[in-house]
Amino acid sequence: MKRILFTLMITFGALHAQAYDYPYLVFVNSDGNTTVLSVETLTFIISNGKLVAQNNDGTQSFSLSNLNKMYFTKDADLTGISTTESTDEAVEVYTTGGLSIGKFENEKTAKASLKSGLYILKSNTRTYKIAVK
Repeated sequence: MKRILFTLMITFGALHAQAYDYPYLVFVNSDGNTTVLSVETLTFIISNGKLVAQNNDGTQSFSLSNLNKMYFTKDADLTGISTTESTDEAVEVYTTGGLSIGKFENEKTAKASLKSGLYILKSNTRTYKIAVK
């Protein structure tokens, strides 16, 4: 019995130590939607088949039947891609699958040449995504 309690204490201590370095918790639904919450002051309540997470930013509710996974992360930006305003820099254009489309003088020229869809643009200073309609 003492061994079991000792093992449980070590396990929970290790989990707490690992989670301490990660300031965000990511929730992934079965449809692929993700929600990132700060773990600071984060509390959980399970009620009526839902996981209710509350922190300083507000309250989020997740259906337990649709919740696929949760994991800790150090970065709130899961894509690593910014969505800032365009500039007049030369850009390389890629599909979301990573296929290179080509190089263009700037974002405006690229948009005029592309079919409808989502694209990743890479310039000398940044990488970002665009949607062409």
